[in-house]
Amino acid sequence: MTQTKKTPIVFVKIGGSLITDKTKPFSLKEHALDTICEEIKKATLTGKKLVVGHGAGSFAHFPAKKYQTHKGIINDASYRGIAEVADVAAQLNRIVVKKLLEKGVNAVSVSPLSTMVARNHSLKSVFSESIEALLRLNLLPVLYGDQIIDTQVGCTIFSTEKVLGYLALHLKKKGYVIERIIHCGQTNGVYDADGRTIPEITTENFPVYQSVLTGSSGTDVTGGMIHKVEETLALAREGIPGLIIDGIEHGSLSKAVRGEPVLGTRVER
Repeated sequence: MTQTKKTPIVFVKIGGSLITDKTKPFSLKEHALDTICEEIKKATLTGKKLVVGHGAGSFAHFPAKKYQTHKGIINDASYRGIAEVADVAAQLNRIVVKKLLEKGVNAVSVSPLSTMVARNHSLKSVFSESIEALLRLNLLPVLYGDQIIDTQVGCTIFSTEKVLGYLALHLKKKGYVIERIIHCGQTNGVYDADGRTIPEITTENFPVYQSVLTGSSGTDVTGGMIHKVEETLALAREGIPGLIIDGIEHGSLSKAVRGEPVLGTRVER
């Protein structure tokens, strides 16, 4: 146990828009999924432990928007919404896990719905013992943006950023070394108004760039790039820095996990 806690853990977030077309329900970008899973395989050989999470993309965002389950139980249809959103989010997770297994990665699905409980849209409790056991056994936990039960409003949705963020902070408080969180998206980091990669975003310069961080394209109930940066910056303030990179640019993820320089946006406190 002690040795596991000393081994650096890198959290990797795969954007839903990277592996699906958010404008088309249940659409999969096969090449992008294959590429990012190959990179994850390489990253598992670095000697660091990984925790992976992926967005719900075009699978869960459509029913989530239809039933508005991110707002809580708002009408009789909300109960059906909870079930449908949880189902399709899990469907994409099984596809991602299957691809990782095909690559030779011992990936294991972890349902946030089964391990996290919210209260008024924020984390109330998390059961991490099973995830910690997976890490001790050198297995790869694969989480995802999911429908979450909420003890105050009935239900909510945790984006992958929230799921990974809450888990990272929880493990850090338990003594694990959380090295950083790497976001794999469709761009080489966060772009400024001229379309150039912003090298670093901090608490100090965030207001300068805030106006250029637009919402995500396609159907998304979780907030897009501005949400990603805000969640990552909140983690950075707690001592867990972030990095936003292009997920299908060859070699970027595995290089980043190794600590080598890559084109992207660092998010520091």
